[in-house]
Amino acid sequence: MTRTAGKVLALLVAASAFTLCALAGGASAVATNNPSPLATGSIPANLLVLFQQAAAASPCGVPWTLLAAVAKTESSLDPTAVSGAGAEGMFQFEPATFAEYAKPAPSGGAIPPTAFDPTDAAYAAGRYLCSLGVAQNPTLALVAYNCGNAGAACQAASAGYAEQVLATAARYTAAGAGVPSGVQAAVVSYAESQIGTPYVYGGDTPGTGFDCSGLVVWTYGLAGVVVPRVANDQWHDEPHVALDELVPGDLVFFGTGSASGDTASGDSVADHVGIYIGDSAMVDAPHTGADVRVDTFTTVAGAPWGSGEVLLGGADPVAS
Repeated sequence: MTRTAGKVLALLVAASAFTLCALAGGASAVATNNPSPLATGSIPANLLVLFQQAAAASPCGVPWTLLAAVAKTESSLDPTAVSGAGAEGMFQFEPATFAEYAKPAPSGGAIPPTAFDPTDAAYAAGRYLCSLGVAQNPTLALVAYNCGNAGAACQAASAGYAEQVLATAARYTAAGAGVPSGVQAAVVSYAESQIGTPYVYGGDTPGTGFDCSGLVVWTYGLAGVVVPRVANDQWHDEPHVALDELVPGDLVFFGTGSASGDTASGDSVADHVGIYIGDSAMVDAPHTGADVRVDTFTTVAGAPWGSGEVLLGGADPVAS
């Protein structure tokens, strides 16, 4: 079973079967997020730098890939665009909304600020997306950006828009060679935000409790990708990736049976999953009595783990 980054919206999946998670200990690591060849080839260099600067300056640290994807989806990066409804500029701001988020005016923008100036518009868009809760739920934030609110009718009307933006953002980040896609980078950020949340068997609620697979379902669901609820189903259903090609945001599985670095063995059973963050480390919900935390492991198929378990391999839910 394969899924592209924008194929499905962020839906949290409930199920009655859960798996017990294993023990570990570890240290932290940092993920990177570099432009893909598509980004460097289709976004003018000055705009690419602008999106990165505006994203870094935004109150919530909105990913630059998401900022670029909104501009691409709204106007095809045309700063002169005007819609039939009067929305203006590259980010298609309603005049009143732009006026609310245009200040403080960024260096290099127009005086007075205008939605038709790329610098003014990019910084305002970063502020506006943060105000819509993009760091907590990018799908609902994009829905609200597109039609003004996050209600049911708006969600129905804007589902395709949010899907398109998420897919474009994912394609703007280089994958491979240790660099995650936009979706995977978001997954790492969401997972790290839950460090300290208690382990709860069957849990899938931020700030309240997670088990290992529940954490995966929540983080990937928030980033726009639906995965199975149970660790063993995630292991057997999601596209596998060789352990020496893991990037932050990939999943790593532990359990019993034959291990392999890139293909699932039929007799393997996964009962623990973590979210890889680089440097032989993962964020996981390990066991009853512990919290979501960073654990380290040996990235060799068959390496011992927990009590009588081994590293089975890795998987990438974003793979096409």
